[in-house]
Amino acid sequence: MERLLRPSRFDVDPDSAQAAKEWTHWLRTFTNFVEAVQLTTPTLDKLVLLTNYVAPSVYDYIPECETYENAEEVLTSLYVKPNNEIFARHLLATHRQNSGESLDQFLQALKLLAKDCQFKSVTAEEACDSYVRDAFINGLVSGAIRQRLLENLTLSLNTAYEQARTLEMARKNRDIKKYKIIKYSIDKGKKK
Repeated sequence: MERLLRPSRFDVDPDSAQAAKEWTHWLRTFTNFVEAVQLTTPTLDKLVLLTNYVAPSVYDYIPECETYENAEEVLTSLYVKPNNEIFARHLLATHRQNSGESLDQFLQALKLLAKDCQFKSVTAEEACDSYVRDAFINGLVSGAIRQRLLENLTLSLNTAYEQARTLEMARKNRDIKKYKIIKYSIDKGKKK
């Protein structure tokens, strides 16, 4: 049985776009394999087994780990980054059906995007604020301000508004200074 469950060697770059997905799947297959091996070898050292099933480039992150649990924790924190709820909700809200994509495929894509949105039970007022915040960010004319807001891991409606307002005022002040410098240069040129 254990031969059927033997995982392939894990060799994924932690910075790849699919790193979390690859690690989560591989860890599950490795755990299934360990459970099958433990049926015949109850004194199995899981850390030794893990070392044999990760590539040298992955092993570089865990040579100091003394327990399997510690090694798993180190690799999980390396491969599974915290989700940015604000950006995930932006992706969900702005996702559109591709041409040639069936309704079933489109709905599945939306459900996959929703997994990273960290939805939880909230009051009607909290849901309203969250939805208005998302619409506020999505509707901004300034792509630069939108990008800055999407960099937040979490963000309330009021904080989003205050950050956007501050960024907008800074942009306006910068533009006014540029205008004054240009006007001064032009006026100085006319006097000569």
